Amino acid sequence: MKIKKVYDLTQPLYHNCPGWPDFPPPSVERMLFIPHDICNVEKININTHTGTHIDVPYHFFSDGKTLDQIPVDTWIGEGIVVDFSSKGDKEIITAGDLEKAAAHMVNGDIVMLYTGRGKHRGFSEKYLKNWPSVDESGARWLVDHGAKIIGIDGLGIEMYGFVEPVVHRVILGAGVPVVEEVYLEEIAPMGDKRWLFVCLPLLLKGAGGCLARVIAIDEE
Repeated sequence: MKIKKVYDLTQPLYHNCPGWPDFPPPSVERMLFIPHDICNVEKININTHTGTHIDVPYHFFSDGKTLDQIPVDTWIGEGIVVDFSSKGDKEIITAGDLEKAAAHMVNGDIVMLYTGRGKHRGFSEKYLKNWPSVDESGARWLVDHGAKIIGIDGLGIEMYGFVEPVVHRVILGAGVPVVEEVYLEEIAPMGDKRWLFVCLPLLLKGAGGCLARVIAIDEE
């Protein structure tokens, strides 16, 4: 394998950065700092589903696999970006939409759904509450077509304000992890190109998800 370029798909974390509206924003503080101290050390107070992060079955199933129970090779694989940037506020991505737009998907792909919300990250209704999301039919289509991981650039795979996590349960119930708040602006314009994705969460024992560093590798 020869690497042409690596693209960072991770939204940065910082003090009071945007996150799920119902949770307090993260706190990042200086714990030690030069020249007062011998080194620079930061302290963070953050929930595990802030910024670019991964959901695993335990997030919504008490008997589901936790992050540390997922095989490490799950987090690396080939895949595609599917363009849904034409979707407006609170519009849904259905099975019919995927049937048309994701014809280049193959079984075992990591599938990244591009809605264009990544470039709007900030404290606005557009980013925090009104992103396009997947409905139950879309979730079942992705699972039935063998998605290995499903990612989206919005704040969540499911519409804000959901009462029952139907979409999460369809996907996570099939053992398929979800990556939320990925940044796809650089690679989405490249169309149907295939990528090698690496989606590495922190190895947090007993957790339903955690922060992740996600990259796309362009191979020759």
